[in-house]
Amino acid sequence: MTSSFLLVEDGSSTSSERLEQAYIDCESIARGASSSFFRSFRHLPEPKRKAVNALYAFCRRVDDIVDGDWLPEGDLSSFDGATEERRSTLLDQREANPIYETEQHRLRLRGLMMFRARLDSIERGESMNEPMFIALADTAQRYPIDLEHLRELINGMEDDLFETNYARFEDLRRYCYRVASTVGLCLIEIYGYTDPNARRHAVEMGLFLQLVNVLRDIQEDLERNRIYLPTEELAKFGLTHDDLTDPTLATRPAWQNFMRHYIDHVVANRNNALGLLPLLDKDARRSPRLMCMAYNAILKEAIRRNGDVLSRRLTLNFYRKMQIALSTLFSPSLD
Repeated sequence: MTSSFLLVEDGSSTSSERLEQAYIDCESIARGASSSFFRSFRHLPEPKRKAVNALYAFCRRVDDIVDGDWLPEGDLSSFDGATEERRSTLLDQREANPIYETEQHRLRLRGLMMFRARLDSIERGESMNEPMFIALADTAQRYPIDLEHLRELINGMEDDLFETNYARFEDLRRYCYRVASTVGLCLIEIYGYTDPNARRHAVEMGLFLQLVNVLRDIQEDLERNRIYLPTEELAKFGLTHDDLTDPTLATRPAWQNFMRHYIDHVVANRNNALGLLPLLDKDARRSPRLMCMAYNAILKEAIRRNGDVLSRRLTLNFYRKMQIALSTLFSPSLD
């Protein structure tokens, strides 16, 4: 468990100093994730970069709670920020899966409920004490972010605390919308746009990035007992979830055919997502464009391997990352 976000009030800091420190803390969280996302943020103008870091820090910590890598310090027993309908759904899931009746699991759920409660407090205009939420509240005041998107993100991440089982691509896309498209819908309010079609393309962008994440993280997710590949889609090619532990699976024609089928879906989302870039404010286009190029390179690597995303993780080496970074200066296309 890392240190708490709780801010110590010693009377020595002004409100503006606390706010500036809050944004610095969010930047530290984003930098510590060592992700392609943080590297892309540096191309944004400072006000937008700080706001994006605040949003990313929130999303990063939600993910950390679910993975068991971090929990807010303090007593979580008082947090019950889910709606009655959502609480009922979670209780049904726990009753159906008694394996999850552990103290650690309850703490993760309570941690997410605490985050949901903080969103409610921000929406009511209440003052925040934790630096991350101080920065997020300020960001929500400066940009027209709909906090309901972040609640939906939490709903999607809560589902990861239970057995994942998606039957069709439509089910997987619904999950991807919750955990990725919702973030994109928040980000574009910071990036800036005038054409309302940007929202539709932002949804597609989230689907594209998350569907690639499913391929990139497939081994890690298997170790966490999470399987996102749709069962009915696998069955069309004579495959089941049990086949994912077969060390020879990547060489089997059935898997290679399934992967072509899966990648076709991802390419369709990618092509729709690219419509977002020209709709964003010019000073914010480079950051999401860099992300698109990085994820498109990962997708191409999966194609180059003939769908072998199992024997080793999909990653880009240093030189390929440099090529992508340089290409953003010159080339408008991802093809």
